Amino acid sequence: MIKRSNKKEFKAFTLAEVLITLGIIGIVAAMTMPVLIQKNRANVVETRLQKFYSIINQSITLAELDYGNKADWVSVDTQDFFDKYLKNYLKYLKIEKKRVGTSNDWLLVYLADGSAFLVDIYGTWDAEGNQIFKTNGGHFIFCPYAKDCTEGRDGKKWGKRQFVFGYWPAGEIMPKYHKNKGVEPYLNGWDGNEETLYSNPNYGCNSSSKNNFYCTAIIQHNGWKIPSDYPYKF
Repeated sequence: MIKRSNKKEFKAFTLAEVLITLGIIGIVAAMTMPVLIQKNRANVVETRLQKFYSIINQSITLAELDYGNKADWVSVDTQDFFDKYLKNYLKYLKIEKKRVGTSNDWLLVYLADGSAFLVDIYGTWDAEGNQIFKTNGGHFIFCPYAKDCTEGRDGKKWGKRQFVFGYWPAGEIMPKYHKNKGVEPYLNGWDGNEETLYSNPNYGCNSSSKNNFYCTAIIQHNGWKIPSDYPYKF
């Protein structure tokens, strides 16, 4: 008679098999993690860009209820503009004064979601340095991550970690795209051709461009989504 054993037999992985499996998992993770990180950063840029565009223009719209048409506003400088037209209508954490070289004075405004923006509002001066007229036109430079704005404006970061907007509601610059509007992606000099948002030698969004000013407009025109042919990675 054959005796049957009640003991169950278990098969275990060998150390070599375990090491091979871990090695495969490590390789797959090394290949996929950079893609996931890049995608997450791109999502942050898209979300915060769209949010900034919304809240800054909502603030300006609220200020118009107290001060009238934004095209008629006047301010001596950036601080005066901020104190009059943004301070009481925009939720922010803190502000800092910034100056880069001999450029205009900038204010750095920190927002609650971890982003920040630089703003400069300037007037016009004659050859002797006397201000000819007051204005409320200038630039807004948005940083999805506040740390990218702490050193002030930086052309090397434009279209990558800093995004340029223009503000000329009275039509001082490129009335076709900025007059009677609030803070809009910078479109000074644009001919209306979508291709030149990339190819323009002065402002186009490409690796050989001098400024990359139009990068913000490219993202806006794509529904605040970074298009697949965008020249920079995040």
